[in-house]
Amino acid sequence: MRLRIDTSGTRFIVTRAAEPRLNFDTGSPKVDTATGVPLYAAQLLALDDTGGEVLNVTVAGDPKIGVTQQVSVSGLVAIPWAQGDRNGVAFRADAITPTTGAAISSEQARPQK
Repeated sequence: MRLRIDTSGTRFIVTRAAEPRLNFDTGSPKVDTATGVPLYAAQLLALDDTGGEVLNVTVAGDPKIGVTQQVSVSGLVAIPWAQGDRNGVAFRADAITPTTGAAISSEQARPQK
């Protein structure tokens, strides 16, 4: 079941730049089953009147966002999951787009090691 989330009234700030999602077994990039586009995961801080929550959001294609950049999230859904004695909620979005400043590539946004 996918639960749609109303993001009106919520601000999103990037706390970790988007990185490719990798297959746990093979290490190869995961792709969207419908489009074949590579999947990326970004960590976002969601803020509203009641406080904040950190979400890891998966999106098809590189959203080209950088840390501390304010973004807009469209088509956000929560997907509850359970596997054995573990469970959680995965977040998926149709798009994550910058609302301020110029877009940058995920490579430029990653901290240098």
